[in-house]
Amino acid sequence: MGTIELERIVWPADHGISGGDIDIIVRKALWSVGLDYKHGTGHGVGHFLNVHEGPCGVNRVNKTAFVEGMCVSDEPGYYQDGEFGIRIENVIMCQKHPQYANYLMWENLTVAPYCRALINTNLLSPDTKAYIDEFHQKCLQKLAPLLQEDALALAYVQR
Repeated sequence: MGTIELERIVWPADHGISGGDIDIIVRKALWSVGLDYKHGTGHGVGHFLNVHEGPCGVNRVNKTAFVEGMCVSDEPGYYQDGEFGIRIENVIMCQKHPQYANYLMWENLTVAPYCRALINTNLLSPDTKAYIDEFHQKCLQKLAPLLQEDALALAYVQR
């Protein structure tokens, strides 16, 4: 839920919103049931190939304001000590909002659908379910032509 909450945040471009400002929104679902994770929610992603590239990031202490074109990872998670851990890591890019002048939003650059078998839809609002369905349609539109080409190439090679 935190992954999707981060991706859906919309904010005024002229307010200097940083990762420190939005980290609490991403953790809300876990905090509401007395859980948390000990790592940052996201780190900068850039062109120098560092694992955590600044100056931006999504964590309690980051004060670098987001501007159009910045990329960060979107990776809240949960770890039960000695038992399991789960974390999805998407890369999102700061974009101008297509409808609201002087507002920013995220575009998910990762094109991999979520595993529906691992989603408890009873915990999701109707608009969150619709958002996931729209994201899955985006994945299908972008990936289906590539999968068809690969399938045709594989069929040709196997002849």
